[in-house]
Amino acid sequence: MSMKQEKPLIMIVGTFHMRYTPDLQRMDLDDLLADSRQQEILTVVKQLKKFKPSKVALEVVKSEEDKLNREFHQYREGELKLEVDEVHQLGFRIASDLQHEKVHAVDWMDTVRNRGLGQVFEWAEKNQPEHFRYINENYRSNHELSIGKKSVYDIIKSQNHESFIEKQHEMYMAIARIGSNVEYIGIDWIRWWYQRNLILYYNLTQITSTSDRTLLIIGAAHVHLVTQFLKESNSFSVVNPLDYLA
Repeated sequence: MSMKQEKPLIMIVGTFHMRYTPDLQRMDLDDLLADSRQQEILTVVKQLKKFKPSKVALEVVKSEEDKLNREFHQYREGELKLEVDEVHQLGFRIASDLQHEKVHAVDWMDTVRNRGLGQVFEWAEKNQPEHFRYINENYRSNHELSIGKKSVYDIIKSQNHESFIEKQHEMYMAIARIGSNVEYIGIDWIRWWYQRNLILYYNLTQITSTSDRTLLIIGAAHVHLVTQFLKESNSFSVVNPLDYLA
């Protein structure tokens, strides 16, 4: 006799962006549609399906959920060729294989009259050059990653290790220190970053009820904060993806 699940389970899987995005985290990729790369991606799909998620949440803005699900249904009907992004390559495959009726969009990208990250770095380069160099040398250079001979599976596995997740968040704390006196330049963007991740947390909790096992596939930079918010709420059990990406 199985014990009743006390809290909803949420597993956050951090990943690199498989397509070009304006985010900090992107990779220099060879062709992810090549047979060998597709096999690597299918291995990730196979392992994550073992979590048996009842819902799959994706890094797509909430307002585009209907469009997202039109694409998902087209894929289920065999009428859509998967694009090179983690939403399609991982999310659609997992949800379809598990015969889900829909997938869930949980992101938010509105502006709140804040500086963009590019503007923050431009200001820092001009006005705080030593700190700008520190961020570049310690963090940003590590973002221009190349898969090289590593498999997609190994890359995603490495991005879900605690040390990698902590290093990602450490960079944002360094960005928060960009400024001068009462000019809180970095925080002008960081407040947006926190708001975005709080909204991701909110949207995730809205779709996750007591008996659910929700899988969130998202850029690795989000993992620290969304995990923090879930744990601090004391209302959800956060599952470590490394239990499945063995």
